[in-house]
Amino acid sequence: MFIFQQVGPQQKIPFTTKLALVFWIILGLAILSFFAFSIFIIALMVGVVLFASQLFQKRKGPNSIPKPPPGFQTRTYSRHAKDDDVIDI
Repeated sequence: MFIFQQVGPQQKIPFTTKLALVFWIILGLAILSFFAFSIFIIALMVGVVLFASQLFQKRKGPNSIPKPPPGFQTRTYSRHAKDDDVIDI
């Protein structure tokens, strides 16, 4: 990369130096926009893939509770509080 010297108040900046500065600024912005656009495109493609995968999944009912397999026994618990359930410290 070029090394630019600072000029005094009476000296003018050469035209080639101005062109080089403009070139590097435009090149930097072009590279920045290229990578930003690439990341946007990648994120958009990931979103499309996730959306498409949701379309092809099996739908479950809104409040469906899976049923236990046959022969599986469940116990019901009562929520009534007893006096001996309280621990005093």
